[in-house]
Amino acid sequence: MIPLLALILLITGVSASPPRGPTVGMEGKVEVVVPGPRLEAKPVDDKAPLVVRIASASPEADATTYDVRYIGLVPGNYDLKHYLLRVDGSTNVRIPPIPVTVLGVLPEDHKGQLADPGGSPLRFLGAYKWAIIAVGALWLASLYPLIFAKRRRAPVIVDTAPPPPTLADRLQALVQQAAEGKLSTEGKAHLERLLLSHWRERLQLADASMVDALTRLRQHREAGALLRALEDWLHRPPGIANVDVAAVLAPYRSIPAPTTAEGLA
Repeated sequence: MIPLLALILLITGVSASPPRGPTVGMEGKVEVVVPGPRLEAKPVDDKAPLVVRIASASPEADATTYDVRYIGLVPGNYDLKHYLLRVDGSTNVRIPPIPVTVLGVLPEDHKGQLADPGGSPLRFLGAYKWAIIAVGALWLASLYPLIFAKRRRAPVIVDTAPPPPTLADRLQALVQQAAEGKLSTEGKAHLERLLLSHWRERLQLADASMVDALTRLRQHREAGALLRALEDWLHRPPGIANVDVAAVLAPYRSIPAPTTAEGLA
């Protein structure tokens, strides 16, 4: 009948044979019969990978049976004869090989790490790992429009168009020519039309005749100032009138230029 322990080992595939040697830090034992003078262990070296001692020695006729104990500090194969010597110091009788093996506690390919580097850092999350990764990816994707919105925004177009002309801009050249005595008859008529178009609309003189309108404009404090100055300049010899054109046109700086056919003529 097969013993229960042997049956278990057979089923599980585990060998019941003893290990080839002790592991690192564990004491091993070997009994050997060596002829010649008595042996003793060499003094311990701090850098030696193996510590050896002789636990007992039983002398016989021409040989001695030794109980040799050893502790391996580094895994590997060793020969205990290198750690023994004759008590009397003789070397004419050689010590036969005494091979032993010290096994390592860790696998041969182990690199000394204390934790398994092959595991995933998210293994503790179990079944929720991929769900968390998916949620994180969606969250990052939702940030894309916010990050790149400013880059895609249309550039602001600044309106650099010049301001619309004022009535003073239309009168500037004509008044300057009149002050210098260089205004032609056609230019004088144009200047009068510009003034008349503006003041007839402002003073509600649209139904008045041209002559009546000019008469009333000459009598007006603001409108008559430029008309009277114009008549004064035209009656003087050219170039003798000392005119501050900017001051004369100041009241017309804030007035838009006329857009009617009469004002543009």
